[in-house]
Amino acid sequence: MESKTTPRTKLLSEEKTVGQRTTTKRIWKNLLVISVVFLLNFGAFRSLQSLQSTAALNSKAGLGVVSLSFVYASMVLSCLYAPFFIHKVGSCKWTVVVCLFGHVLYTGANFYPSWFTLIPSSILLGLISGPLWTAQVTYLTTSAQEYAKILQHDNPEGDIAMFNGMFYFFNDLSGISGNLISSLVLSAGNKHFGRGGGFCGAMDCGIRPETNWTSHDVTKPITSFSSTGVPDHKQQEIVYTLFGVFLACNILAALTAGLCLDKDVKNSELSSDEPTPVSQLLLRTVRVFKDVDYVLMVPMLVIIGMSEAIVTGEITKSYVGCALGVQMVGYVMMCYCAASSVVSPLFGHLSKYEGARILILVAAAANAVLLIYMLLWQPDEDSLATILSVSGGWAVVRAVWRIQLLTVLGVMYPSNQEAVFANAEMAGSIGSMLVFAYSSALCMDVKLYIYMAVLALGTVGYGAMECKTRYKNNPETNTF
Repeated sequence: MESKTTPRTKLLSEEKTVGQRTTTKRIWKNLLVISVVFLLNFGAFRSLQSLQSTAALNSKAGLGVVSLSFVYASMVLSCLYAPFFIHKVGSCKWTVVVCLFGHVLYTGANFYPSWFTLIPSSILLGLISGPLWTAQVTYLTTSAQEYAKILQHDNPEGDIAMFNGMFYFFNDLSGISGNLISSLVLSAGNKHFGRGGGFCGAMDCGIRPETNWTSHDVTKPITSFSSTGVPDHKQQEIVYTLFGVFLACNILAALTAGLCLDKDVKNSELSSDEPTPVSQLLLRTVRVFKDVDYVLMVPMLVIIGMSEAIVTGEITKSYVGCALGVQMVGYVMMCYCAASSVVSPLFGHLSKYEGARILILVAAAANAVLLIYMLLWQPDEDSLATILSVSGGWAVVRAVWRIQLLTVLGVMYPSNQEAVFANAEMAGSIGSMLVFAYSSALCMDVKLYIYMAVLALGTVGYGAMECKTRYKNNPETNTF
């Protein structure tokens, strides 16, 4: 019997097509909104982090670096209850909005920094960072999966990688804007501030001479750009203007998320009719460690956090600030963020053709080459081009891992995303916390050897996971 296409059938088909187009446009709009929100918010935080980790801001008694250690230490704990937090708030969207106000308080504390203001605000920032990043990556992954379903793609892996690539393109732009502001401020002062003489690079074992970690009144506000050559009243004016801009960015980010971001696509875990016991929600993150495949990936997830801390806290201090002066830190970090921003969407699309496996292992090999070079290389005041190249190489490596590992996790654990992504953020936070914790206690070469050991462990673990997965899916295949 010959089927006929009636006008009604044709109309329904057209309405379905229009509905799909509307839905995909909404998904892309939400991707743009959440990307802009993080661009605004982390432009402020990354600039503060760069200034404090290089001893340019709050350097007396090491308050700047110590506060960053508290941020990442408390972030490790926050990842344990991230699924519970998201569940209680009700959606990933409102979790993002609520958590952004923690950044507002942290930036506000920098107007009058002391041990009694900055440390508590750092702890609070860490306690909301786990839920914030877990909600962001969960929101993005579920949106990508919905997008793949609408377009009838067989495998959502390529779409997840593409969405992550686009998000991190905007997220890395925040580093450019924030570091540009900090560089312009520091360039107004002493051009040799932060220089460490002949012991730079892997040979750097000390603290900059302008940093006094021995005596300090913990009740006194200590916001200053030490030894910049700028009068005290002018310093305070610059500092308050800088923090005012950052605070406005934090508030605008929270308002944009609340007003412009749509609620998450329907999630079976959040919308279940049966309430999940609190104990199960709190233990969900820990139970992920029962999965052998995930355990094998943990060292690589730790490397993501370590790589970020190595660049922002160690390379900026021992290679950039020591050899060129701290006023160049922001410009080098702008190069790092620009390189990461450019390659993020590129690798997001490339994974459709090459697959995450090859990209991750190639990035590990490239990172090993960078580490060996940094151990042998002695930077000096004429090493700007080389330093920019090295920072760009780190940016490319980290962009690959950040996008591809999150994509692999999203595909491997589609029904337990909150817990898995919270665990991934916890692993990264542990890596960052460790680097900042031993920052002032070890020489740079020892820090690089520690990183190299974790990288080797992570590469072996990831390779074992891939072999195990391939063999399970195809027992006849014994080659990687």
